[in-house]
Amino acid sequence: MIKLFLYYFNREYILLGSGMHILKVLTHTYRTTMKNYFLLILILFSSFYSCNNPDTTDYSLTPEEYLELGMPDYNKVWSLDDYQMAFFVLNTLKYNQPKALPSRNSEKSAVVFSRMINIGNLAFLQDETLALHDKAEIIQWYGTTLVELTAAFTFLGMEEQYYIRELTDIDIFSVTIAQIMLDLGNKINESEDPEDIALQSDFPLIQKMYLDLISSLLEKQEHPSLYPEETLELLSDNLSTTIRRNMHWFDEDASERIKQALLTVIDSSSSRKLINDYQKLAGTL
Repeated sequence: MIKLFLYYFNREYILLGSGMHILKVLTHTYRTTMKNYFLLILILFSSFYSCNNPDTTDYSLTPEEYLELGMPDYNKVWSLDDYQMAFFVLNTLKYNQPKALPSRNSEKSAVVFSRMINIGNLAFLQDETLALHDKAEIIQWYGTTLVELTAAFTFLGMEEQYYIRELTDIDIFSVTIAQIMLDLGNKINESEDPEDIALQSDFPLIQKMYLDLISSLLEKQEHPSLYPEETLELLSDNLSTTIRRNMHWFDEDASERIKQALLTVIDSSSSRKLINDYQKLAGTL
């Protein structure tokens, strides 16, 4: 149906047709996507070490300096082309000035980082003149966008992950988009448009990829020494909300899978808030 998750960890840009061809392509790419998905998670885990004493110096640039480098204006809604321009700037800075990327807590650059994860960039979803299947065709590219954004703020092989808080915000942005995909999928399931009907059989794959995303983020929380406690709690609040919102369609296997992941996080965490929240949540699954 909606191809976002099936591109979530696929770094290639592949232009697909719509209609009945989509399911065939989804099935063909699913195994490769999942392999890439867990490979990225493994790489991220291998590069995360203690973050107990992060460097709080603000090395980021001003919005004007980013603009001079080619960054899109943070005051406007970003298109996919704007994201590509931003990634060029981010990757150039990452090579030359690795700590100069926009930071969520910076007085100088927080507005730029906020634009990168602003759900307002998906304003086309509110366009009532745009058909549901057309919205699905557009939003598929946000899978690759999320990959690029995660990669830009990730430093492999370093003793400290400098942008750990930014990466958590990107994870939360990913969950938000995942929910939008499910909501759009439900609308397509109710549609009588022939082009929408042709996409309806793909919806279970989208649900599965949602579950894989939630499981992977819970797995991150099994390593509390890699994250500041407040960052883990921020992510746990978001995960609790999305799980509660979607548990009505979980089958027995999905419920048990998420429940066991929650219990594993509980066993490894020292955050009283996280433990209490997840114990209540696990009890409802």
